[in-house]
Amino acid sequence: MALQYQPTTRSRTGLFLSYRDSRTTSTRFSRQKLSRYAETDTNDDEQDRLIASSNHVALDVDLPPKWVDYSEQVQDILAETRTKIVTLDKLHAKHVLPGFSDRTQEEREIEALTTDITKDFRRCQALIQKVGSESQIHSFPPDPQKTHNQTLATKNVQRSLAAKVQDLSATFRKKQRVYMEKLQGHAIKNQDLLIASGTISLKGSDGMTAVDDDVAAATHTQRQSLSLIQHDPETANLQARDRELSEIAKSISQLAELFKDLSVLVIDQGTLLDSVEYNIEQTAIRMEEAVEELNVAQTYQKNTGRRKCIFLLLLIIFGLIVVLIFKPRRPSSSLPPAASAPSSMSGVSGVGEVDIGVGR
Repeated sequence: MALQYQPTTRSRTGLFLSYRDSRTTSTRFSRQKLSRYAETDTNDDEQDRLIASSNHVALDVDLPPKWVDYSEQVQDILAETRTKIVTLDKLHAKHVLPGFSDRTQEEREIEALTTDITKDFRRCQALIQKVGSESQIHSFPPDPQKTHNQTLATKNVQRSLAAKVQDLSATFRKKQRVYMEKLQGHAIKNQDLLIASGTISLKGSDGMTAVDDDVAAATHTQRQSLSLIQHDPETANLQARDRELSEIAKSISQLAELFKDLSVLVIDQGTLLDSVEYNIEQTAIRMEEAVEELNVAQTYQKNTGRRKCIFLLLLIIFGLIVVLIFKPRRPSSSLPPAASAPSSMSGVSGVGEVDIGVGR
């Protein structure tokens, strides 16, 4: 006789019932919600079919367009650039202060930050151009209304981002210009000190041109310039300042080119704002005219009931007049019936007389 092995089981129904009975009575909405969830779970777990039932609802959610990612990237880059500009401004303020220590490391940090900020602006410009190119991508199946709306949306986003980048680049360019003016002021002061000490000669030029002329006159060849740098630290400092100013001028020129590219989009945005303002003014004028027309229509509508009553009374009066005109007249009373009455009375009297004679 074969042994039958039965699995070891444990019923948890009683515990479940006790938990269910001890639970407080829920609201009707929660009960319906739980029953709906239970039915959904049952259908999903035990009664899943190849063909979906009416309870299953398929939701198709389209992915956002690619220019949304580009816009978020531009926003992130601008946030990082603002932080870098604040850091660079602090370095500028520290570097401009007079001192006798070696500031080569500070100059390198300033140059690196300036280069990074310029690259960030270039990246923003490239991303903004990609946003504009996304509006030219056609969807399938073609939908003219949807394509038009997408084009308008991408253009508005592109103009908004361009305005933000332009504002930030203008701020950065202004800070760079102020820093360069301060460095030029220090260079002029150093030049005056060197002229007063007789280290270099004055040729009548001012600013950076004078510094360049003095350095060119002092260094005819590369060897002489190297030896002069080794023996004259002031000239080396001037050349370092010259290189730094050249880098700043280069970054400012790059920002100027970027500013010109972005100004085109901002001009387009200004034109769009002008057209929007014109349309709003025209809308206001037409709304005023519409209000006047509505007031006139309201006046006509109020007078319509009175006019209807007057017209109805006129119709009734006209109808009564017509009835009075065409009303049939009653026939006049005839005289023969009135004349026959005496004759009949005379006949009756004659008969009486005959009867009386017979009696006699």
